[in-house]
Amino acid sequence: MINHPGDRRTVSWAAVAVAGLAAVVAVGVHQALVPFLAGPRMGLFTNGGDLDVYRHGALQVLHGQPLYAAKLPPGGWFTYPPFAAMSFLPLALLNFAAAKALWLLVSFTGLVATIWRCATTLGWRPELRLLLLSVALALVALDVQAVRGTLWQGQVNLVLMAIVTWDLTRANDSRLRGWSVGVAAGVKLTAVVFIPYLLVTRQWRAAAAAAGTAALTVALGWLILPSDSTAYWLHAAFHTDRIGPLAHVGNYSVGGIVATVASPGQMPMAWWLAGVVLISVLALIAAQRAERGGERLLAVTIAGLLSCAVPPLAWGHHWVWSVPLLVWVLDRTARARGRVRVAWAVCVGATYSVVFMWFTAWVFREAQRLQTDYPNYAAAMGAAVGEMTRLDRVLVVATHPALLVAVASATIWFARGQHHSVGAEPSVDRVHRASRRRGCDMRDSGSTRRSRHLRSSK
Repeated sequence: MINHPGDRRTVSWAAVAVAGLAAVVAVGVHQALVPFLAGPRMGLFTNGGDLDVYRHGALQVLHGQPLYAAKLPPGGWFTYPPFAAMSFLPLALLNFAAAKALWLLVSFTGLVATIWRCATTLGWRPELRLLLLSVALALVALDVQAVRGTLWQGQVNLVLMAIVTWDLTRANDSRLRGWSVGVAAGVKLTAVVFIPYLLVTRQWRAAAAAAGTAALTVALGWLILPSDSTAYWLHAAFHTDRIGPLAHVGNYSVGGIVATVASPGQMPMAWWLAGVVLISVLALIAAQRAERGGERLLAVTIAGLLSCAVPPLAWGHHWVWSVPLLVWVLDRTARARGRVRVAWAVCVGATYSVVFMWFTAWVFREAQRLQTDYPNYAAAMGAAVGEMTRLDRVLVVATHPALLVAVASATIWFARGQHHSVGAEPSVDRVHRASRRRGCDMRDSGSTRRSRHLRSSK
């Protein structure tokens, strides 16, 4: 299903057809499990609550009203830095319906762009067939819990992942590489986790660009919105209860695990800090080993997964970094042969099963079983979650952090036999160098042909 001309791999039409068929099946499964227009606001196209908070945060800025003094009209707190509210200003110029349609398109485009970028970084030829494959795989990814949750809520995760993936998979000598981390952290603080990754992998210039850009977003916030910046950085940033309860079944983080185990009591901070330190050390070692082995996309993906695991509260929709992980495993499957390919295919299926929208589907069906008339989706979800035992809730919140532990552990294990230096050439640099070499070879061959033609004409 794949060809290997030169240094780039070419997607076959057969692969596009298989991916297209998988996309049709995935969309059908999604519709069967949770219809796209399901009520009360539980269908993929029926919510957009977080997007409305973004809009109203931007409207507060336009009207000179405080961002953090009270809940915004949709009924939620604005929990992002002031720079984020300024970034959302274009949304304030649209009504909710128009903003919702536009943001859905932008987010899906970001998902396609991420898959495309992952594939080209891994050495696949950028052409029409790869674009079609990327769109098909993006449709398959609609059934991934995090992707579905991001699109359903109108979240910003897919857009941030797209720019960070594009930026950090550029060649080491690329201009201002690392800026995306600073911008992403200016919108969502969790992106700051990429800076330790850049430091442990000795990408000093990128780390400096990331830290500098992040500082610039804070400075812009203080300059343009001084009162809101004071309110956020001195008070609101520390109020995790504004985001949600730590023991919420949607908190897929180390904090979620600890809080759920300790509920109904307070989350033991010492347990949470110990868990964060352990998983951070494991993930950063794995990212360093992946980078050292030339697997930059895997390293960036592990850092992205870590950014979802360490906050006190990280909703399930934060885990969109499972998409680059799936692309990386798919690439491994395509490269392998025989029994090794079967093993990698099993890994693809296992990973997809872990990140699939099982929980969303169960909540919807359980809520429908209990009754059919709810005032809103929060009531429907509350009714379903009320039927869960503590063990059920622990299993739900622990699945995604466990995936990170498994990926990081496997990366460290399989990197044991590698003896690359820390500065080993990443795959993206090899691809760029090969592309430049092919261009030089083509120019040289063209010059040779012209020289032969001139000699024969004489």
